[in-house]
Amino acid sequence: MDDILEPEKQAVSDNFCMPEKQNEQDFLSPQSEWGKISGEEVSYLEKKGMKTPAELLHSYRELEKAYSSRIAIPKDGDKEAFQKLYSRLGMPEDTTGFKLNFTIEDEAFGESFKQACLQNNILPQSAQALYDWYVENRTMQQTEEEQKWLEQSQAEMEEQQREWGAKAQRNTELMKRGIRLFSQDDEDAVVRMEEALGTKRMMQIFCRLGEAISEDNPISFGAIQNSDEKFDPVAFFREMFHD
Repeated sequence: MDDILEPEKQAVSDNFCMPEKQNEQDFLSPQSEWGKISGEEVSYLEKKGMKTPAELLHSYRELEKAYSSRIAIPKDGDKEAFQKLYSRLGMPEDTTGFKLNFTIEDEAFGESFKQACLQNNILPQSAQALYDWYVENRTMQQTEEEQKWLEQSQAEMEEQQREWGAKAQRNTELMKRGIRLFSQDDEDAVVRMEEALGTKRMMQIFCRLGEAISEDNPISFGAIQNSDEKFDPVAFFREMFHD
């Protein structure tokens, strides 16, 4: 009996002095009572900070709660349900809910853009991103088109000067004179005409116009004023522009 009561001889349970750390390690051990866990899964749990079954259960329940609170997708054709869904997502009731930033050139078109977004259930934040994409790509496209136009214009100009040959310098000066008469310093009018006709055709027309008003031309406007010869300007310009 005395031997039984001696402290150094008391029987100690295998689990009596097991530290809490050891219990946690059992949970994560490959052959725990939770089933076989691979080393990769043990590493995953450790990285997530889950060291006990309670922590794992808590994490799972939070996941269930978050998943159950998600918005359910309505059935096809249920317009009312879809409207409620978009409303919960932040879709405004009218265009006043779209606070979008438009460039100055697009301000007049802005209200129509908002209306289109509202009718197609495009949320305000998505609408701004969509418009910004449109502006960026429009600018890129305009730059590319302008570059192509400049290259085409230069090619046509060089082609026309080659066709004029030795008269290229003379005809170029006549063309400039015709442009000055036609445009009256309105450069935009010349640009619009060049875009409509092409550089080469415009050069030909203004060259003939410059030649028509030249003092060297026997039927020029200046010479006609001091001549008894009758000049029909309508017939002249019809011939000039439609040959």
